[in-house]
Amino acid sequence: MKIKLLILFLVIVNHTAYCCSMFKMTHKGRTIVGNNEDWVSPNAEIWFEPKIKDKYGVAYVGFINRFPQGAMNETGLVFDGFATPEMPVVKQEGKIEKPVREIVQHVMSNFNNVRQVKDYLYTIDMSFLTSSVMMFVDKTGEYLLVEGGALSLGKKEYYIQSNFNPTKDTVEEDRKKLDYYMNGINFLKVNQPNGTSAFCSSVMDKMHVKDTQYTSVYDLNKGTIQLFLHHDFNHSVEINLKEELKKGTHAYTMAELFPVTAEGVIFYKKYNDPNDPAGYLKSIWTKETFGKTKEEIENFKSTSGLAWLGNYIGYEWMRDKKDVNGAIKIFTFATEMYPDDANLFDSLGEAYWIAKDYNAAIANYGKSLFLNPKNLNAIEILKKIKQEIENKVEKAN
Repeated sequence: MKIKLLILFLVIVNHTAYCCSMFKMTHKGRTIVGNNEDWVSPNAEIWFEPKIKDKYGVAYVGFINRFPQGAMNETGLVFDGFATPEMPVVKQEGKIEKPVREIVQHVMSNFNNVRQVKDYLYTIDMSFLTSSVMMFVDKTGEYLLVEGGALSLGKKEYYIQSNFNPTKDTVEEDRKKLDYYMNGINFLKVNQPNGTSAFCSSVMDKMHVKDTQYTSVYDLNKGTIQLFLHHDFNHSVEINLKEELKKGTHAYTMAELFPVTAEGVIFYKKYNDPNDPAGYLKSIWTKETFGKTKEEIENFKSTSGLAWLGNYIGYEWMRDKKDVNGAIKIFTFATEMYPDDANLFDSLGEAYWIAKDYNAAIANYGKSLFLNPKNLNAIEILKKIKQEIENKVEKAN
């Protein structure tokens, strides 16, 4: 079944929110912002949308689906966001409803400071932000924190935002629960910020986790973006925004910007092996189950989130990489690991349907329905498959 992803700042996997941290510092008139992007996939990209008429040129960072996870425009306005615990937000009647992608793109191409952003967002119904926070920073050092029910300006010289709601009553307790956030706070207590990109990257290093796929350090005054791959802070690539925007609309896969021997590149190639699309999943399964008892394996299956991961990677291959045969191999292996997972069989059925293998699609959707008779999606798709087969027969006759 298709994953409905608001990968705005990552979803919940195995009941644990993927973390993300952002450090902003302003020193002697220079503002630098660092961000760790933490996710399961190494398919990170940076893409550029040049200035058009009165619109600003923008560099976006994110993943293969091109959903903006972060950005900087040519005026030095920076954006990023964070997953947070679910918090109910009242719908803001009378305000404009827009998809979050459109909101971000409009802000980044039209505004140069956070007060303009605040005025604009005040007209937008932001009640969809029930489990995420957005942050904007301009080169004066002022920043805007955006929650579903609050727009808050700040101008502290040094500020760290992570996976918590800044206006929540329990914010101090929530912060202390985030080890990576506290690592950054404790680092700042014993190290005096000096306003350099090197200091900013040191803070991000302290806050990285095992799934930090890339780190971006934005120099808002110079207009540069320094990229680090897969929490390797010994190697980086610097992007000059002005020079890249001159090249027109284009994009880079981040792994292709680094040496082939870099740890992040090695992981990227393993994850995207065209000869064995399910190889990454297989390696996790083998590592975690080899020599284990049946009880231990069952416990791993139920707590690891591997079924979700298999479904996510399968859709990444099918939807974003446009490789349905690779997706079939991934979904097939996932159903072998989880033979009672109706959702995985639904996904495998969809892959076969897209591949026009109707018999296999029917068989897998049927298996999904057997496991979950309430799967309305499978019923609807089976009807469509039946209609496609009938149309094919009519054309043949």
